[in-house]
Amino acid sequence: MPVIPCCHKCNHDFSIDEEYVSCFIDCAKVKTANPSQIQRDKTRETLLHSPKLQERIAAQIRNFGGYNLLGYEKDRFMNVVRKLAFGHLAFENNHLIWGSKLRFSIWLIPEMRESQRTTFFKPYTGDFLPEVNSHGLEHILLFDNAKIVMQFAAPWVIVQEGRYAYCVSPDSNKVKFVIADYLAVEASISLAQIADREKRTKKRIY
Repeated sequence: MPVIPCCHKCNHDFSIDEEYVSCFIDCAKVKTANPSQIQRDKTRETLLHSPKLQERIAAQIRNFGGYNLLGYEKDRFMNVVRKLAFGHLAFENNHLIWGSKLRFSIWLIPEMRESQRTTFFKPYTGDFLPEVNSHGLEHILLFDNAKIVMQFAAPWVIVQEGRYAYCVSPDSNKVKFVIADYLAVEASISLAQIADREKRTKKRIY
């Protein structure tokens, strides 16, 4: 399976944040950090073997007058979603844009309106194909709309049913993904930033 290289320190630090985010989401879905009520085996085992992590998450999920307050650790969440966003853009469309400014939108799927869900889960479409030989080009779909204008659609890629899926735009500037059928994230970078970084990269090469 193709992978994107990462230094040991970055990989280790991300692993800690990913464990926290994964466990937090599974706990938030059932509104408790009690391992006996967690549906996912891996998360339940992690909480049983990491009492401090369980206590930390339990303190962040509180019931207040019938409403659940989620006091998640924003920096750790952002580390994970940034890694996922940049990783998908690099893997699918060969754009190594780590460090560029990304705009994020994050939703809890159970709290999204039906119209929001419909819009979010639509595949991205565009007028241009991803870079030749890029992974994203392998599953691009062609279709004709009512005006008989050729466009390209980037379907959702299901990594693990019910656990993780993502979609990268043909123009390579947007990516969206779903974690545990609970957290929906969309990130975008301006095409101008991509063009500028590619221009500067070519100057360094030539």
